[in-house]
Amino acid sequence: MLKSPICIKLKTLNDFARLVCSLERVPSPVYEYQYQRKNILAVPLDSFSGRSIIYYVDNFPSNDKQQYLLYKISNNIEDASLVETVRDTSAIYSPIIKISSPPQVFLKPSKIGATIRYTGVGLADLLSLSKLIAFRTIYEENTIPLFLFPKNSANPPLAEEKRNIPTYILGTQLNMLDSAESNYFYYVTLDQTVDKCFLKFSIQKSHHPSFSNHTDEHGFVYLKVIQLDSPHPLVKI
Repeated sequence: MLKSPICIKLKTLNDFARLVCSLERVPSPVYEYQYQRKNILAVPLDSFSGRSIIYYVDNFPSNDKQQYLLYKISNNIEDASLVETVRDTSAIYSPIIKISSPPQVFLKPSKIGATIRYTGVGLADLLSLSKLIAFRTIYEENTIPLFLFPKNSANPPLAEEKRNIPTYILGTQLNMLDSAESNYFYYVTLDQTVDKCFLKFSIQKSHHPSFSNHTDEHGFVYLKVIQLDSPHPLVKI
């Protein structure tokens, strides 16, 4: 029986386009449909406990002529937009598949209970997180995104920032065992948000990982940072 998906909203169209297109050899097709009178742009990229994980945005301009999601970086400035044709050879494109009648089960997102969550694994620092993801990326040739989101806490973020309590989580789901499920979420805590698009890390040099808005420096492994609109529904820390 098909289970309802787990839907995770991203912060901006740029985050969505970065997830789908950036650093990918072949961008995933994305799907557009209406839900509760909102236009949804969505992509299923993961699964957990027999449920598809769908990443989506709903705060973007839309019309019938838009057929492709465009993504590019020029002069350290990111551009993500919906376009009618493929013309810019410096850009990456993902086709938009328009759905008129999505399955009803997809219109009823799963409720996240205590048993449907990743097991959190806190890491000591960004260097540990970078090494873990970079080596998986190099040797398995998989593009692994890092997700950034506010910490799920009873205290509001501003109150925690004033007390120097880490208020943001940066991490990703990985599975180190021979299983079809990704049950572990490896993360670090940050005391402020990140305003850059990528985390760059050098295996050959002793550079501490740093955040960047471009991916054109040689000798670095780049990891894309994707901001969520709210705390990750599968992560409770």
